[in-house]
Amino acid sequence: MLEEQTTRGLPPGPPMRLFQTVRYLRDPYTTLRDWARQHGALFTVRTARLCVMTGDPEMIRQIVTAPTEQYTVHLEPGPARVLGVNGSTGLAGRALRRDRRLIVPSFHGDAMHSMGGAIRDIALATFGAHRPGEEFVVREVAKRFALESVLHTAFGAKTEEELAPFREAAQALNHCFEYSALLLHIAFHFDIDWLPPYRRLATARGQLETLLQAVIDQARAEGPTGPAVLHRIVAARYDDGSPMSDVALRDNMITALIAGQESTVASLCWCFYWLHRETRCLDKVLDELAPLGPDADPLDWAALPYLDAFVKETLRLFPRATEVYRTLAQPMQLGRYELPAGTHLAAALAILHYQPDLYPDPEAFRPERFLERRFALYEYLPFGGGERMCPGWHLAVFELKIVLATLLTRWRYTLLDPEPLQVRRMVALRAPGTGVRMRVDGTRSMAS
Repeated sequence: MLEEQTTRGLPPGPPMRLFQTVRYLRDPYTTLRDWARQHGALFTVRTARLCVMTGDPEMIRQIVTAPTEQYTVHLEPGPARVLGVNGSTGLAGRALRRDRRLIVPSFHGDAMHSMGGAIRDIALATFGAHRPGEEFVVREVAKRFALESVLHTAFGAKTEEELAPFREAAQALNHCFEYSALLLHIAFHFDIDWLPPYRRLATARGQLETLLQAVIDQARAEGPTGPAVLHRIVAARYDDGSPMSDVALRDNMITALIAGQESTVASLCWCFYWLHRETRCLDKVLDELAPLGPDADPLDWAALPYLDAFVKETLRLFPRATEVYRTLAQPMQLGRYELPAGTHLAAALAILHYQPDLYPDPEAFRPERFLERRFALYEYLPFGGGERMCPGWHLAVFELKIVLATLLTRWRYTLLDPEPLQVRRMVALRAPGTGVRMRVDGTRSMAS
């Protein structure tokens, strides 16, 4: 049998690229899967950028396991304004690997153990403020929780005197993303300083940078035994003994603030929805939690297998990003195409996570699939893959488990949105359009 002939250049894809971006922005999940059905395992499309897209597991394995030197960095003007250019999102190759060695350990291991109690306290203070009979919208409460959590666990702000200015600055930055004009400017690569969306963004980001510099200086004085992620990164050293620069610290912490809040809010919305729509899942989670009770060690909660499977299934259906991007520094053979340097690649999680040969009946919510088999790192990528995987993914999953365990061992809830929900954009993520309306039915009696 003759081998398939290699083709140099980009594979074909859907026509009318301007409309591709509009359609993608409106509904990336179903749009990407439609394109995959129409154009096969590898196709070229314009999302936020012109890219070669795939949801094929073997091609994704090749993308995420390629050496760091295979890729360069391509931080477009809009994201650069939001995240800065000195953090890990603006690095590639050896520089990226070097910074990740400082950042990633700060979100793992002992760091999580020390944060579990704080996450539980913040969950009680925010979600626990609603009394039996009261209705609430998960998205609105989750916003307050996520902001307080990241300010405490990542930045180290604890007292009201420390929290108040950070809260104000972070909310001002968050408000920038509530204007669709900013998202359109970013998507269509407008890059003019005096445009109102960018002026608002620059003001909010500048205020946050000033506050961050003060806590960086404080963390440097307090040393590595401080309570937050920031303390650990400030104290970490490169191989030559030098610390991370202040400007890189600021950019990395602003990235953590934005990504941490956004993904936590969307994930909590979906967790509440699926738990109380699929009540068999709720019953199984409660059966696991019952022997531990409401005051268990958070690490014991985090180790529960069905709770872990439930969170993984939630993130499979609606991962924190619909695709993972790379930009080629060198040519790459992908499928039968020899792609030139400069090509943008996208591993489409919205396609991969719905592959029926990997996930039978992929539209169904079934946590048991994660108890029945282990998925390879290129088959399940809710936080990205390879050397650009989200450094805080362990903490993000841990946080979701602690919040759910804290609330479910204390209160009973009713879902007020039992029908299938419309999915709407929440900054870069997709979340239930209603925000998930719930009612507190009363306290839950669960032995310690």
